[in-house]
Amino acid sequence: MNWKFWHPALIGMNSSLILPVVPGMATPPKPNIVFILADDLGYTDLSCYGATRIKTPNLDEMAKEGVRFTGFYAPAGVCTPTRASLMTGCYPKRVSLHVGVLRPDTHNGLNTKELTIAELLKTQGYTTGCIGKWHLGLLPDVLPTAQGFDYYYGMPGPNHGRSDLYRNATLISKNSDVPYDQITKNYTSEAIAFITNNNPSVTGKPFFLYLAHSMPHIPLAVSDDFKGKSEQGLYGDVIMELDWGIGEVLHILEEEGLMNNTLIVFTSDNGPSDIAAPPLHGGKGSTWEAGFRVPLIVKWPGVIPAGSLCHEMATMMDFMPTLARLAGATVPTDREIDGHDIWPLITGKKSKSPYKAFYYFGRDGKLAAMREGKWKVHLLAPSEMWAGKQPVKEALLDTKPAVEPPWLYDLSSDIGETKNVAAENKKITDKLIKKAQAFDRELEARIRPAYAE
Repeated sequence: MNWKFWHPALIGMNSSLILPVVPGMATPPKPNIVFILADDLGYTDLSCYGATRIKTPNLDEMAKEGVRFTGFYAPAGVCTPTRASLMTGCYPKRVSLHVGVLRPDTHNGLNTKELTIAELLKTQGYTTGCIGKWHLGLLPDVLPTAQGFDYYYGMPGPNHGRSDLYRNATLISKNSDVPYDQITKNYTSEAIAFITNNNPSVTGKPFFLYLAHSMPHIPLAVSDDFKGKSEQGLYGDVIMELDWGIGEVLHILEEEGLMNNTLIVFTSDNGPSDIAAPPLHGGKGSTWEAGFRVPLIVKWPGVIPAGSLCHEMATMMDFMPTLARLAGATVPTDREIDGHDIWPLITGKKSKSPYKAFYYFGRDGKLAAMREGKWKVHLLAPSEMWAGKQPVKEALLDTKPAVEPPWLYDLSSDIGETKNVAAENKKITDKLIKKAQAFDRELEARIRPAYAE
């Protein structure tokens, strides 16, 4: 391979999992779990995913010590649907949280009859904590403390700079007085305190920490320590501070002697807002690849082979069944779960995706695209970019083919979705559309309600 033309995001979609062999690799019982979710972080915003103007040494090191995925998908292009999917293991439409995002004055949320990751882990003795952005409901009935979390600290509504701040179910501050340029540091400090206070050597219980950062969602804000640190303006500075915060969490795990029995996951809820992620097309709010395809790094020393690289397709829905399996919990059989146990992919024990197909729903809730193997078909034109305040200077955002959908792309050779090949592959296009429509009809018939006051 000519290194001059290599880009991490351009690795062949059909390549097998690249993993070193670790003899005698075993899975210790009930690991601590730290799940870190960025907000609106793009696929190529980290150094280890090709960023050249932003330095992310802590996440780069985490990738060197674990596995990095190149074909990992959020199940939506905006916040609320993805978070509902992460908690339940389902397509957002299946739990009726697939249209747009919950507003700052909403009385809706994730139905308390749904079984969340946190509730499953609690059945296995875990202490559970959620720090940061929730965005699955504001009322006491649907806050994290009503959905399986023992502890909550954060802003349960959407990002708008002055959201209400809660500790558990108690409102600490209306229109939070936490300066927004301190929010990454604030959440990092809370995460460190949670880990320290819940060290299993003292409590006798493993812990699950869900750390949902607010950045780099707009409004962007960064502390003075990171202003001007990147070569990509405020956006890059924010990501560098986010990387610093993750480094602090990794450091406390080492200091507390927990690293060797802790699974650490880092990913993003959707693509970037009004910032391109070349070579991917589009961004947040669209069903182009940059709206859905996001970074995923997973680390567990001695269990996940260091320096691993996985090109197979996996999604946010998979973490509910995967974490349940690791904890010894049983995934519910009384309801449809769309995600898969991807532990064999993460550890390299299997090199083939469990997905026959993946379906992209637009922010209006309509089925817009489908991927099967290397093929991706667009049934509808992707939504325009999410309206942000930053000027769009990069290309590859919302340039559309001259013809109306359907559009067909071969992602194995055209990850940027630049060459529509539907006309010369009509049979494939028609077959995929029929399959997608049949799936949507089936899902519609078995949809479960969201919470409504």
